[in-house]
Formats: sequence, structure tokens, C-alpha cells
Amino acid sequence: MTLAEKLALVVLVTCACAVVSTASPLDPDRYFLVEAEPRAQPEDYRLNDDVWPTHYDIEIKPYLEQEGNKAQFTFDGSAKITVSTQKQNVMQIKLHMARMDITAWSVTRKSDNTIIPTLPQTYDQETQILTLPLSSALQANVEYVLSFTYVGNMDDDMHGFYRSYYWEDGVKVWMGSTQFQQTHARRAFPCFDEPRFKATFQLKINHKTQYNVYSNTAIVGTAVAEVGRSLTTFGVTPSMSSYLIAFIVAPYQINDRDGMGILARPQAQNQTQYSLDVGIKLLKALDEWLDYPYASMPAMTRMYMAAVPDFSAGAMENWGLLTYREANILYRSDDSTSMQQQRIATVISHEIAHQWFGDLVTCEWWDVAWLNEGFARYYEYYATALVETNWDFEDQFVVAQLQSVMQMDSLRSTHPMTHPVYTQAESSAIFDSITYNKGAVVLRMMEHYLTTETFKTALRAYIKDRAFKTTRPEDLFSALNRYDPNARSYMEPWTVQPGYPLVTVTSHDTGFTVTQKRFLVNEPDHNEQTAWPLPITFATKASEFSITRPAFYTGMTFEIPMQGASDVEYFILNNQQVGYYRVNYDAILWGKISKALHSEGFGGIHVLNRAQIVDDLFNLARGDVVPYGTALEILEYLKEETEYAPWLAAVNGLTTLSRRIHADDEKLFAAHILDIFSKAYDIVKFQAPTATERRIFTYMRQNVLQWACNYGHEECSKAAVAEFHRYHQNPSVKVHPDLGQVVYCEGIRKGSMEEFEFLWNQYLTTNMATEQLLILQGLGCASSSELITIMLDAITSPHVRSQDKSNAFTYVINNLYTLPHVSRYLQQNHAIWAASHGSYANVASAFNNVLARLKSDSERDVISAFIESNKNILGQAAYDSIKTGLEDYETNKQFTLRNRDEIHEFLDNKINGGAATILANVSMIVGLLMLLLAR
Repeated sequence: MTLAEKLALVVLVTCACAVVSTASPLDPDRYFLVEAEPRAQPEDYRLNDDVWPTHYDIEIKPYLEQEGNKAQFTFDGSAKITVSTQKQNVMQIKLHMARMDITAWSVTRKSDNTIIPTLPQTYDQETQILTLPLSSALQANVEYVLSFTYVGNMDDDMHGFYRSYYWEDGVKVWMGSTQFQQTHARRAFPCFDEPRFKATFQLKINHKTQYNVYSNTAIVGTAVAEVGRSLTTFGVTPSMSSYLIAFIVAPYQINDRDGMGILARPQAQNQTQYSLDVGIKLLKALDEWLDYPYASMPAMTRMYMAAVPDFSAGAMENWGLLTYREANILYRSDDSTSMQQQRIATVISHEIAHQWFGDLVTCEWWDVAWLNEGFARYYEYYATALVETNWDFEDQFVVAQLQSVMQMDSLRSTHPMTHPVYTQAESSAIFDSITYNKGAVVLRMMEHYLTTETFKTALRAYIKDRAFKTTRPEDLFSALNRYDPNARSYMEPWTVQPGYPLVTVTSHDTGFTVTQKRFLVNEPDHNEQTAWPLPITFATKASEFSITRPAFYTGMTFEIPMQGASDVEYFILNNQQVGYYRVNYDAILWGKISKALHSEGFGGIHVLNRAQIVDDLFNLARGDVVPYGTALEILEYLKEETEYAPWLAAVNGLTTLSRRIHADDEKLFAAHILDIFSKAYDIVKFQAPTATERRIFTYMRQNVLQWACNYGHEECSKAAVAEFHRYHQNPSVKVHPDLGQVVYCEGIRKGSMEEFEFLWNQYLTTNMATEQLLILQGLGCASSSELITIMLDAITSPHVRSQDKSNAFTYVINNLYTLPHVSRYLQQNHAIWAASHGSYANVASAFNNVLARLKSDSERDVISAFIESNKNILGQAAYDSIKTGLEDYETNKQFTLRNRDEIHEFLDNKINGGAATILANVSMIVGLLMLLLAR
């Protein structure tokens, strides 16, 4: 049986099993998407504040295999919740539960165990709120105990208390783990499942003796529960939110030292040392930076970090038991790239930072989740920089965080950092790049304004003030205002207003006029009058870029006076891109900037401002603010660029542009790519990293090689294919991980079934999650219709874990030649795709990702016809989603047609017009911009 036949059989059997055990994948009700409008009143999704919990006693008894009449993947549970009220006439208690059957419940007065008479409970399936009616009112300031016994389910969707597995010597080993954020603790035990309801918890787990168990706190007792089972009791937690409780039932082993331990499956223990070492250093660094030692938090006598095979999030900050995808914590230098090592360090830093920002001090509700995630993302870079001191995190932050969030935040559909949410879907959706990236960017902006020392002092006071409590933005603003009375007025508008400004600078003899207007990439002519307090710095020569403490300016327009303004070499706003805004200049200033960029040493322009200029030009051209011809002419300077940050900004801009290049201009565009990357390729060379090179130089090499090979650089392709063949012949000597992506991709793209089967076998047999991700990237470069189909079959099979399916699909469709094949596959296998990925929502998402990259009207028409003839199967929500994707295709097409002539003229002049035409011609740039300003 061939590989294709095997995978197709696995897919069919798996999906047939799913159909038998659940529902037909053609049943649209099963795949009904979350409605855009809540199915209850928004306030009904929130608990009232009548009753507050203070303590939980919870016992869980999981069944990872059938035991008597106990079904596999269920658990017995009991919960006793101590509650009280400060109100009069409280006649009912509301709390959350989901995916469980409550077999008994009662309410008693704690002091004397008096039973409180109750009425039959009611349950709202939509809001997941359980209402316990009482026959008589609760007394104010008296403690009561809510007691529940129930049966829960260990699902495989990576939420609640769920099941996962790993393979050991060919045997499937089942285990249980948890993921409760944002609204899934209620699937493990009835609870007040909102962050504001903090309480202490004591957990007991009744488990089979071959399993080890772990939770937030240390084990305080173990007893024999019954034959073959133990009852393990954990210490009482600090007062904390329900979403931070965690527990694991698994035959794991631990690598521990100095109060920290890494938990992993036995065969992965050889991958835990780096995480342990860097985790200890990061915890110490944050202890000192925040002046609030982790060990001083009650019951936090140690910190465990666990690698979980199936994990929906990247990682989770459960207090004292941090959980991670394996790829985000397990590392070996032989099998992981330098960037994967950095990701492991930064994700660990992110989760450790949450022990203060999120666990000790918790956002009051998800509408201000940035108070958790913005700080964690900030420390993800700046705490790791204290430990891994040579990785240039400041350079990376600007492009990876600030510039990336500007993409989403330039759309009308964006939202403010502080934004109302009510439903479960809304609570989940708020965890996006606005909450994470923009939150961190605004904090960095305030740090530069206040100075690092003042910022640190203010945050230390904030942590001490809000310890074991919840927090709102006004609590943070109050802490900052103690050290600068303007802090709130400067910071708050950035948190409550969506988007960011485009700042336009025009020059005159005595200075510069600065105006601001919200930047909406698809609406350049809007009349919105939103204004922000602008943090202003500027440089007219190299020595001034180090000045990053801004002065804030308010108003839509203001002046920056300067004697001899017309004589400066250049005028560049926003030193090191500390401020969160784009900058456009008049024709004269763009001309000066272009001249400097094309001069030796780039005119002394700071590397981060070069990255800023690159990113701004791509996006100002995309937003019809600067002509594409002008932007591309200035960006020709990249042929001499040698630094990672500007090149990463360029790669991001070129990725977007490549999807909008007219199909008839793709050969010209490919020649342009090879030209601007030519010198960079010669600098980085097709070679493994040297021991002395800068870390970000290694990252730059990965980008340059990927683009060079993808666009047909002969030397790059030849070297990559040769290395793949060498590895094929001698698999015991692996490809260097930092070359793996390009080698695997090019080997598969230029290879046959034999090469594909070889690499697929490496995927199946490797013990490293990081290596599996590298291999999936390579397999996604399959170029024949047969291999693309096999790859898509592999994605739908159980061989690719649910958490990796989305990434694997993206690796395929990022190679634009696959799009027609992928479209046909989805049309022919939509039911299998829905069953494998969980719903027809994922079918809609797959089609929309194809449409976002597609440049073929005929293929668009095929997709349109397909959804019309399958509307009932898709369901209304999936159908509507794909209809929106088709509308977006038309918008993208019009963008391509609108800008085609200008882009084509630039490319044609450059490629076919000779070297003289492509030299940076400042006068032409000035002329083009003069025309623009006259529009």
C-alpha cells in the first residue's frame, strides 16, 4: 500500500469513527458557528455580585480507562464551596457549570451544618449559569457551604480537564491535563468562573497508582484510597481566580533544581535542561526587578512547568503549575532552531511574568485582559533580555510586536485595548494582538517617557497595592500618576481609542508642522477627528537617535520650531520607534531621507528607524498615501542593508505585496526579489551559523535563504537540494536546524514521492515537537497535485495533532502554486475536513485563507458555485463567512488593478530598463511626491 493510500485510509477510518461516535459531518447543526449576536442579553452572561466564594474543597477521580460501570474519559467530582453575601434578601445563588451532570447538591450553614431548604435548580445552556433557588433568604455576613457531587467529561478539545496522549515504545499512553482560561474551569467543577471571584482552593485527586499527579501547590498528603488507587492532597492555594487552577494526571518525570521543576513524558526528559536553566534565571531576574519574590507568595514553595502533548494555547500561567505545548518548552540544540530556542525562552518569560501580572494581580474582567497580557508580552522581551543578553531584543520587539499589531489596528474592524466583552466567544476573541502586542507597545512607550527607573518604581508599588486583588486600568494609572501627574492623561487615550495616528510632517524655513489623523489603510480619505497625545522625538543627525524620552504633544496640529530647518541633512520623527504611530513626510523630507539611506552608512539613521521607514513605506503605499513607485524606489536601498530588523520589516511588507502583485507581473517581481536580496545572500551565505555570529544575524540568514530559494535563486536552490540529498542518503547526520526549513522545503519542492515519503517518515519517528514543526514546513512545499493531496490527507489524519493542523495548512497555502489544488481538495473533502478539524467553521476558515491569497477569477467562481450548491451542508454561518471571503477577494482584486500600472512601471523599468534607471533618483522621488501632494 502506498503512502497516499495509507493516509487516505487513516483519514476515512478516523472520520468514520467520528461520525459514529458523534454525528454525521454532513449535519449542519453540529457545526453551527457562534452567532455574531449573543443569544441572550449581554449582561445575562455575567454573574451577579450577590454571593462571593472564599474557599473551594475539590476532589477529582478520573477514569483514563473504563473501570466497572465508569466510562473511559469521565471523572467523578465533588466540590464544597464556602460562600457568603453582604446583601439582604438574597434568594438564589448563581454560578457556572458546563459539560457535567450534577447528581446531588445542597446548601448548608457552615457554623452548624444546618441544611438550607432549596427549590429545583435551573440551568441556562447558553450562558452556562446554574441557578440555585432558596426557600428562604441568606443571612448577610454568614458563611454557607455549597456542596456538589457530579460526573464530568474529559474531552479531547484541549479545554477544561481534558485528555491527551503520547506514545511510548509503540503504546499509546493516556493522560489528563487542564486548560481553564478563559471560561473552562466550570467544566472541571462548579464555580464562580470569573476572574473577580478570587478564593482559596484545596484539591484532592483520586488516581491510579501508576500515575503521578501535579497541581498548583505542593503535595501535603498521600493515602491509599482503594486497591490500585491513591488519594493525593495538595496544599491550600493563595486567593486566586478559578481560571488559574491546574492539575495533571500523567506518568511524568521531573527534572528539578533550586525550587523549579520541568515535567515531561519520560522520553522527553533529555529535552528539559535548557528550560530548567533559563527558567531559574528568569524567575530570579523578575524577583529582583519587581522586588516581590515569588517564594514570598503563600504556598508557592516551588514552580513546576509542564510539557503537554496536546495544548490549545501556546502556554498557560497557572499559578505554580505552568503548562506549555511541547514545542514551547522542550529543546535540544541538535533538533531545534535558534529561533525556536528563543521562543522557548520568551514564552517561559511570558508565563513567569504572569505570576505577578495575572496571578497575584488579576484583571477584574476580560475587557481589560491587556493588564495581564500586555505586561506578560512586555516582559517576554525585556525580562528575557536580562538573561539572554546578546539576542538584541529591542530590535526584535519593534518589528515583531509594534509593527505587526499596526496591521490589525489599521482596519476599521479593530477595537480598543479596553473593550466590552460578555459572551464566552467574546472573552476568547479579546485575546488578540491588540491585547498582547499593543498592550506591550503602550507600556514600552510609557517606560521611555517615565524613564526605566521611574517605571520600575511605579510598577513595584502597583504590584504591592493590588496583590491578591483584581485590577482595573485606573489602578495602574493611579500608580503611575504618583510619579508623574501626566501619566494617565498621556496613556489612557491609547487604551480606550481604537487604532493609531498617521503623523504627517511638512517642512518650512523655521521648523516643521506636524499633523495627526487616524490611519485607516483602506480609508485614506476618512474625516474622523480622533486625536492622541503624541510622544515626539526626532533626529537630524546620527547622534540624536539615542534620545528616546519623548515630549507629549496634544492637538491635531502643532509646530516644532527649528532654526535652519531647511539645512538639516534629514528630519526623522519617532526615534527608535518608541511612539505608536506612522510617519509621512513632504516631498523634500522624503527626498532627504532617501538620499541618506542610499549613502554610506545609511546617513547614520538608526537601525530601528530604518526598519520604521521600511514598514511605513510599504503600508503608506498600501494605504494610497505614498505612490508605490516612490516607495519602491526608496526601498531599493535595501540592496545594501545588512541588519535583521529592516530586513524583517521588508519581508513582512513584501509578503503582503507579493499576494497583490498582478499574475502577469510575477516574473518581473521575482527578478526584483532576487535583485534586492542578492547582496544579503552573499553576506549570510548558505551555511550553518558560526559560533561567533550575532543571534539576529542567524535569523536574518533564515529569512534571506527562504526568500532567495522561494524565488529561484540558483545557488540557493542547488545548495539546499544537495543538502537534502545528503541527509536522505545518511539520515544519522541531520541537517542543521537553522537550515532545516529551507533545505526541507526545497528538497520537497524539487523532489518526488521518494523524498516526500522519506521526510514524512522522519516526522512520524522524531521525538521532538520542534523538529516536527520544521518538517511540516518542509512538507508544505509539495509541488505536484498528488503530493499536495497526500499532504492535505496527512493534515486531516490523527498523525498531525489538532494543535498543529492550522499551522500545517498555512505552510501549504503559503506556496501560492498549491491554491487551486487546495481549493479542489476542500470542495471534495469538506465533510472530512469538518470532522477532522472540529466544525464547518474550519472549512470556512480554510476557504477564506485560500481566497486571501488567490489571484484567479475562474477559481473564485468555482468556490462561489460550490458554496451555493452546498449551503445547507455548510450551515448559514459558514456560508456567510465564505461569502465575506469572496467579497474580500474582490476588494483585493480591485487593489491589484488600481496599483498595477504603477508597480508594473517600476518593475519593468528596473528589470528591463538597465542599471541607470534603478539608481535611487532623488529628484524623481521628489517629483512623484509633489504630484501626490497636489492630488
